[in-house]
Amino acid sequence: MKYLVIDKKAIKANITAVKVRARGARIWADLSGDAFGLGLVTTAKLLREEGIRDFAVAEPRDAEALRSAGFTEETIMMLRSTADEKEVAALVDLGVICTVGSYEAAVVVNAIAEDRKTVCEVQIKIDTGLGRYGFIASEVDKIASIYRYMPNLAVVGAFSTYSQSWKSKKVTLQQLETFKGVLSALHGMGFETGAASICDSAALFAYDFDLMDAVRVGTAFSGRVAGGAAQGLTKVGYIEAGIEEIGWFPKGHRVGSVVLKKPTKLAVVSVGYYHGFSLTRHEQGQSLLDRFRLYRRRPTVRIGGQRVRIVGEVGMRHTVLDVTDMQCKVGDPVIMDVDPVNVKGLARTYR
Repeated sequence: MKYLVIDKKAIKANITAVKVRARGARIWADLSGDAFGLGLVTTAKLLREEGIRDFAVAEPRDAEALRSAGFTEETIMMLRSTADEKEVAALVDLGVICTVGSYEAAVVVNAIAEDRKTVCEVQIKIDTGLGRYGFIASEVDKIASIYRYMPNLAVVGAFSTYSQSWKSKKVTLQQLETFKGVLSALHGMGFETGAASICDSAALFAYDFDLMDAVRVGTAFSGRVAGGAAQGLTKVGYIEAGIEEIGWFPKGHRVGSVVLKKPTKLAVVSVGYYHGFSLTRHEQGQSLLDRFRLYRRRPTVRIGGQRVRIVGEVGMRHTVLDVTDMQCKVGDPVIMDVDPVNVKGLARTYR
């Protein structure tokens, strides 16, 4: 059997580290992507136990799952702006804070709220460089129209998202100033923008910038913040799988692109890149040197606490290990470090 193992105590330790870095700012727990592979409902329960009750999701079905699991009093925000009427209707009915990142989306949310004879709380999304959702900095007048002409919307906050917080301090600081500039312009018009937030996991642990009113944290709970290890965080998630085959192979035997230089005892584990092992996020946009370093960095595999060398390339569904100098047998557990957000095809177990 093969499992993705999640350590609840490690998640709770990371929650504590996030609270320390947040310095009293409101914490929005980003639960996108099944809580970045940690498990939506279980992670939400752990967060609630630690006093965090503000959740952000990327899909209406995630908001529905949380409400169905008993999170009826918690604040839930939809992170992405959408003008899809079915999605918006579902969000309004679930009592979710909607994100509006365009005039068109605001019109749809206002119309559905009016039809429901209610007022929908919204957060305004400002695009400061990520380029996915949000009003750009020059569209202040469009944002102002929400206040002037959409009585069924109540603005409770405004937020943006850093594009390179894990990579560039300079760009991150520029985006913070752009965001503040938009807020200042709206304040100058006499509009209240509510709680402002832009800080993500990477920025929270890398810099000491202004946190504003709130921070939005996701990857930090798994201890796998972009840009490298963050002080105070523990990596969460590993695959545990049993050895399935062990055998001796002669010098000259080929294992993928590798030719054995001496007689070698090899063990096979039926876990590969299909399951998420040896994959990494944040490769896009990296330099050739960064990618070369990433290629050279071998994923971690251990048997009985001892590090084991991978032979050849990690396959789609199998990994071959050099166990020449150790005592092991079929069925012995192999521990394989993995980012939970990449894992698929495996049952999840909590310890």
